[in-house]
Amino acid sequence: MKKGAITYKYIHYKESDFLTDAYFQEWVYQPTAEHEAFWQMVITTIPQQKEAIENARLYLKNISFAIHTPTDAEVDASWEKHLQLLQNQLQTTAAQPKKVHFLSRRVFLPAAAVIAGLVLIGAYFFMKRTHNEQMMASTHFGEIRQVMLPDGSQVELNANSKITYSKNWEKGSNREVWLEGEALFNVIHINKDTNQIKAEEKFLVHTKDLTITVLGTMFDVRQRRQKTEVVLESGKIKLSFSNGKAQDIIMLPGQIVSYNHEENKLITATTSPEKYSAWKNQKLILQDPTVNDILLYLEDNFGKRIIMQDPALNNRTVSGPILISSLDDALFVLSTVLNTEVVKQDSNTIVMRSRESK
Repeated sequence: MKKGAITYKYIHYKESDFLTDAYFQEWVYQPTAEHEAFWQMVITTIPQQKEAIENARLYLKNISFAIHTPTDAEVDASWEKHLQLLQNQLQTTAAQPKKVHFLSRRVFLPAAAVIAGLVLIGAYFFMKRTHNEQMMASTHFGEIRQVMLPDGSQVELNANSKITYSKNWEKGSNREVWLEGEALFNVIHINKDTNQIKAEEKFLVHTKDLTITVLGTMFDVRQRRQKTEVVLESGKIKLSFSNGKAQDIIMLPGQIVSYNHEENKLITATTSPEKYSAWKNQKLILQDPTVNDILLYLEDNFGKRIIMQDPALNNRTVSGPILISSLDDALFVLSTVLNTEVVKQDSNTIVMRSRESK
């Protein structure tokens, strides 16, 4: 399994998920060099899961049945009690009793106890696994999708984006969503008093670089190219950064916070939230965007590489909305403004060539 696949599969696992993972159980109960190498690679790839993995491993290692060896007198008394119960049951049945072949009582009782224990444990883990089932909603390039979360909160998922969350959110537990890409969240509040939010009333959105604690209503999150941007439309949210160095930020409506992971750079400014989330209406309205900003946005949302033949044009700013209902529409507007022509070099590459250079 590749590192990317490992990260996707196990990064959101909790201890209970590892406990019910068949391959994890094989590693614990039937260790081999292959199993050991795989799980060491998992720990190396996502070191933040090391504690959960170790706790789950120790838990499985220490699972055992409580062994009680009854005395002969206890076995005989229990056996007679069960025989009496069977006899009473048969006497109350109108039908003629059929001949019953019993196993030796000394074999039957311990075996039944072990089987019952296995059935109960199996049922527990099955229910636990089903209850904690991870849901995923994603969009293709050029697609926008609406998602309803378990609590009724709504998510507008932009193109080339993905969210994961638990199928069931238990009462008294955090509501958590993991985001890759861009989404607009409209969160239902359990407690209307944002100054008195209890731990179990929180709504958390996790990205690669930060965690958003929702204390308000509507906000947009964009996580692309080593950068996470958050714009608050209404209410109040708190940002907590994964690097452990930057202080938490309480955002108010109209603010934008931009964090660049690669440069470890944090910028806070004001903006027009309705412009920032105009993508849900298939419009692109960025804050004083350069041509290069627009081309990068189109690349992320439509999955094509776009090359500007004249590098000087990349630094020009473009005002006004650009329709992004399709890549062709957006490029047509840009090519008209910049006096360029659009040349499809191959299935994945587009070149914008100056008309004057012809």
